[in-house]
Amino acid sequence: MITFDIETGPLPEASLREIYQEPTLEEFAATCDKRWKPETVQAKYEESKARMWDEFVSKAALSPLTGRVLAIGFKPPGNEVQVRHIAARDNEEGDVLYVFWKLTMRAIQSRETMVGHNILGFDLPFLLRRSWMLGVEPTSDIYDGRYWHRCFVDTMKRWQCGSYQEKFVKLDALAQAFGVLRKLDTGGVNGAEFAKFYWGSAEERQLALQYLVRDVEITSMVAGKMGVI
Repeated sequence: MITFDIETGPLPEASLREIYQEPTLEEFAATCDKRWKPETVQAKYEESKARMWDEFVSKAALSPLTGRVLAIGFKPPGNEVQVRHIAARDNEEGDVLYVFWKLTMRAIQSRETMVGHNILGFDLPFLLRRSWMLGVEPTSDIYDGRYWHRCFVDTMKRWQCGSYQEKFVKLDALAQAFGVLRKLDTGGVNGAEFAKFYWGSAEERQLALQYLVRDVEITSMVAGKMGVI
């Protein structure tokens, strides 16, 4: 069993500026109270520009069109968590993705499972789409257009036991239920703030990577409790 987790962040600001499409005054006006005077609409529009940009950036890490993989943590059987992450160069994300697919191929060949939490809903689609965009060749037969390779095990899907009534369960909630490791109190680091810490000081980056390592460790323990091998 190889457990893994990814952390993503927004593309560089220059790239986001090229992608971002700021709503026009006319588009903004269509959402306003029809009783507002034109000068009021204009003023509100100018006030909203910074807010709309900030909202766009805050969600950028969730889409492979506006975000990128910053780091992948994985734990091979009997070993400590290993981390591959980018530093600054644009092409380094491709290197990280290459390492992941190479690891996946080895797992398939050795009949090992690749285990993560919500990987079918987020991690794997994000990794595959970024690989397509960067020209990184994924493992063959990893996805047939409907199903992912059977080597992948999603602890969230496993917990659902085929029921769609419980659509999402947090990893930390399962960790608490099983009495295993909980998430670190790392001074505010979480998935949403990962990129902010990652691109901060050396100490902040270390905190971010510690957060990732702990998530991989938690996933490994939760998977073990659920009988994944």
